[in-house]
Amino acid sequence: MTTLAALAAHIAPNAAHQLPDVAVLHVTADSRTVARGTLFFAVSGGRVDGHRFIADALQRGAVGAVGTAARAALESGGLLPPDAPYIQVEESRTALAAAAAYLYGFPSRSLTVIGVTGTDGKTTTSSILESILVAATAVPDAPLGRVGVVTTVGARIGGSEMDTGLHVTTPDAPDVQRFLAEMRDAGCTYAVVESTSHGLHQRRVGSVEYDVAVVTNITHEHLDYHGTRDAYVAAKALLFRALFAEPTKPEAPRCAVLNRDDAGSYDALRAALADEAARTGRSVEQRSYSLDAACGPDVGAAHIDYRADATYFDVQWWGGPPFALASRLIGEFNVANVLAATTAALALGIAPQAIAAGVAAFAGVLGRMERMDRGQPFLAIVDFAHSPASLERALKTLRPLVGTGATGAPGRLIAVFGSAGLRDRAKRRWMGQISGRLADYTIITAEDPRTEDVLDICAEIEAGVRESVDANHYRVIADRTEAIHAAIAMAQPGDIVAAFGKGHERSMCYGVIEHPWSDQAAMLAALDALDARR
Repeated sequence: MTTLAALAAHIAPNAAHQLPDVAVLHVTADSRTVARGTLFFAVSGGRVDGHRFIADALQRGAVGAVGTAARAALESGGLLPPDAPYIQVEESRTALAAAAAYLYGFPSRSLTVIGVTGTDGKTTTSSILESILVAATAVPDAPLGRVGVVTTVGARIGGSEMDTGLHVTTPDAPDVQRFLAEMRDAGCTYAVVESTSHGLHQRRVGSVEYDVAVVTNITHEHLDYHGTRDAYVAAKALLFRALFAEPTKPEAPRCAVLNRDDAGSYDALRAALADEAARTGRSVEQRSYSLDAACGPDVGAAHIDYRADATYFDVQWWGGPPFALASRLIGEFNVANVLAATTAALALGIAPQAIAAGVAAFAGVLGRMERMDRGQPFLAIVDFAHSPASLERALKTLRPLVGTGATGAPGRLIAVFGSAGLRDRAKRRWMGQISGRLADYTIITAEDPRTEDVLDICAEIEAGVRESVDANHYRVIADRTEAIHAAIAMAQPGDIVAAFGKGHERSMCYGVIEHPWSDQAAMLAALDALDARR
């Protein structure tokens, strides 16, 4: 059992002697989830100061509170009762992560932990790596392998699914540590943790002891939160700086996996690694991957064969002869995702045979180039692309597949997408420009408008579309259901209809309320309605 004094000694040693020796059963930064035995952490966010909720947490049964404000200031402001246990720390989020790790017995120390970050491809790369590790660890008593994974889609422990909620990036620190503890207790050897920039900056993955860090790419995204590109890159770099933390684990490598093809991350992360090595006097292995084996990466692709239903290529690597991979994923960017996962696996000592088996077995991720099929004579796709770079890659991936159906019709590429409210406004016009240039027809619609007017958001996207095409090549349909139905209704044999931006998400935010939503359900309903009219 963890006591308040023992936990305080871990996160704020100078406060431990002033605290009662009461039991701590839970930690949280959300006063609404407080139950008996909970220690509440007051986190100051962009719009809400968590110190305002200390009294509410105590009334709900919290054994004490943790915050950055001085006790005297809280008491004088009526936010903290004079007799309430209180611990002052330098940074509440860091302390919350450290407390959660302590409460669950530092679970990441019992696992080989691989962190995956980047603007695009994190979930796919994490899931490919999971499939590879399953192939490498599967035994008769654990046919789904000894692997746990946490992504923005959900969490799996030994193949068992666990929901991580709506619109989640990286789960909060207590949930991350709980998932890791459940992986440890289930006998997992490996944990794959998708580590977003928000999750890294907000210390949701603080006190996770990483062994391998992987980056997919870094492009224009989340500047509404980070402010500048440099700050965004610095948040991603926190994952790689974490590799230098002590203690190291026996037989677990410390390795950074970098994308040599990505100008947005390669040099910046190499600089961060060099800086951290100089600061700590420690070193970690570095491995790079590239779509071009001739440029000299540690892992490179050669003889790439792109097909409508699969991709084939050879992997050249630093430790042995080339080996062949066959993936059910399509597109150049998915070759990069496979290479990222393959490089991490090779750094972990996974055999090429297991890598090939894991890649071949992986069928894809919910909402990532996901095909919706009701037997229609055109391709219907749901994809999560929600940034300019990911939208451009998705459209370029789909373009060669237009008109490849059995009918032989020339076909069109029809894109349906919007842009989120209260998020980076600069990308709206940019995404419109990309769709106007690469799609044959664009339908602009809602994507979590939140408290903004959806028509205002659509107008900003429309301005970008109109730079390339006239009014005959696009429409604005604010209701996303109607937009998807309209796209399906206009589709002809050989066409591709792709709905972008929502992917795996299961809600749509209007105002401050999350409403149930599924692009998959909307598209299948539209396909069923189309079939009923025939």
